Amino acid sequence: MADNVVYKIVVKTSSTWTGAETNATVSFNLIGENGEKSTGFFMVDNFWANDFERGQVDEFEITAKNVGLPVVVGIKLTHGYSGKDAWFCDYIKIEVDGHKALYPVYDWIEDELSVTRGKATLPQHSSSFLRQMRQTEVDRHKRDYEWMPNITKDDLGWGMPRSLNIATYDDLPAIFKREELLQEHLDQKKIERGTDIILNIIKSIVYPISKLEDYHGLNRREFSDRQATNYTVDWDTDEGMGRQVLTGINPLAVSQCYKLPSYFNVINADVRQSLGPNTTLEKELEAGNCYIIDFKEKIEEYKRNFYWDTDILLHVPNALGLFHINSKGSFLPIAIQLVPGDRDYLFTPADTKDDWLLAKMYFRSAECNLHEWDGHLFSTHIIMEPYCIALFRCLPRCHPIYKLLKPHLQTVVAVNPEGRTTLIAPGSPANRAIGTVSADALRVLFKRHTFDDLDVMKRLKTQGLLNPSISNFYYRDDAILLWDIIKRYVSKMIRHFYKSDQDVCNDYELQDYANDLATNGLGWQDGNTRGIPNKITTIEQLVDICQVVIYTSSVQHAAVNFGQYETYRFAPNCPSAMRLPPHKKGEATMERIMQSLPDAKVALGTIALSYTLSSFPEGESYLGEYREHLMTELEIHRIREEYRSELREAGEMMRKRNEGLEHPYTWLYPNRVPNSISI
Repeated sequence: MADNVVYKIVVKTSSTWTGAETNATVSFNLIGENGEKSTGFFMVDNFWANDFERGQVDEFEITAKNVGLPVVVGIKLTHGYSGKDAWFCDYIKIEVDGHKALYPVYDWIEDELSVTRGKATLPQHSSSFLRQMRQTEVDRHKRDYEWMPNITKDDLGWGMPRSLNIATYDDLPAIFKREELLQEHLDQKKIERGTDIILNIIKSIVYPISKLEDYHGLNRREFSDRQATNYTVDWDTDEGMGRQVLTGINPLAVSQCYKLPSYFNVINADVRQSLGPNTTLEKELEAGNCYIIDFKEKIEEYKRNFYWDTDILLHVPNALGLFHINSKGSFLPIAIQLVPGDRDYLFTPADTKDDWLLAKMYFRSAECNLHEWDGHLFSTHIIMEPYCIALFRCLPRCHPIYKLLKPHLQTVVAVNPEGRTTLIAPGSPANRAIGTVSADALRVLFKRHTFDDLDVMKRLKTQGLLNPSISNFYYRDDAILLWDIIKRYVSKMIRHFYKSDQDVCNDYELQDYANDLATNGLGWQDGNTRGIPNKITTIEQLVDICQVVIYTSSVQHAAVNFGQYETYRFAPNCPSAMRLPPHKKGEATMERIMQSLPDAKVALGTIALSYTLSSFPEGESYLGEYREHLMTELEIHRIREEYRSELREAGEMMRKRNEGLEHPYTWLYPNRVPNSISI
């Protein structure tokens, strides 16, 4: 081997991060097999050229000590008198003696950083030199990405999944912050949201809301990148309500019902007209044709909010709703009870039009609160944060599970600090617009939570939602399709690196991740790890966890998030709170309906939040898209191409089905499902 050799080096500076460029002096140290040889640090520079500018690809030819094709590239920045000038490097390519390798970075560098080739490796299969390097990286990350310290009951994070030890978005470590296009998009939506609120509050004063149609005037913004779904056009019909319960933004709220709770006082005579001839309520329950949403069970423990900064209580009933699959396959509401145990508050389609309409509004108000705090905020944003933090703390960038999960977890931490300000904090915009107190709801939900709650197939099965008699349950159909595709993908990826259960057990970095997640992320206050083991022992167990993480962060979040504006833009369809307590049978009039519905201030708060949350940010990556080249193995590229092919086929199936539907279900088109929770 010659003493010196020419290295051809290609360096890519990120185009997506503000300030990615650097004026610091960049030096590399190329390290050979087992760390036995290295070039020492040498300056990487093209004379009189402006290297390492944002989005730029720079090429260098460097003569240095021959260490063969490097196993590790050490990167060092030397800063000038003006202070530290961090650099976001995407990757480094090196060619020497006809051999090439890619060294993924995709990280901010302030002083020094070492990276390996793109091939992912398990720690037990690495050399002692690489194991030491990996441990150094993990130790640094555990110092940089600290868990929130122990807190008291008076602190906001009490009784919730643990978060990072930061107060605001600006405090986040740089790796967790949003790319520029995502941040610009969110800032623009905030401006639009604030402008809309101000203009419409003024308009509502000049032209007060006096009839249902007036709510349409509060917001008429449209998304130009959406196919119209017409989901709420028949909001006031039983068919429209049934469809939104099944394929709206809270599709896992309903469960099959074989026996009514003792406090749901509906009897056969109440629903005889809805059920039709030759059957009874008892027969339909026994046949599995009835479904229930029990908000007494789900939200009774949620405290209620007050109207803005007053002592006027907002109302969200602990309602119960009974749904029936009729002989035509339609899924329809047949009974709603707004006060458990009191038949004065029991309503059916046989009641007056106003009584039944107002009962459905109260019921949908409860559904809004369950959706926002459980289906959306807790079960995607909040619960995924510990999975993200533990990943970045415990797994080095060359670990296969880090490379697998990073695209699906990285952005969730960027969203949540603002979420705590706008959605959870006392007096937040959400707590002025939504009828129940978010922090109390999240504590209740975390206390109840288990890992199986995130397993959509287990949920569908245990809640009786696999019933083929429900013929128009498009969320279920699309979710199962994508769940299975993701499982095949994850299984192939993991089995490429782990050949046996023993490989899983011997992966001490993975075991550290599991323990950090279970003990420090989930069980940090009460020791309850919510079904997450502190040691992963089998390939199948690892596949299950990774599949749930990817599905929850992508598909499930898309299902519960991007339809919010369409659902909430017209307040009578799904009110976030009601101003009066529930009515008794015979009390409803149109005047009572208008007095009960939220006023313009409350309705506008919900519209503004949902408009921002329902938008697709520019620069987003969708299922099957991987802008960061973290993995270089040919077999991995083949597996991912199979994954993309299956996703394309699934999307085509969904589109063909939707062509024949009056109300197409489009939220789970794979090319519209972001990889991660970024908004």
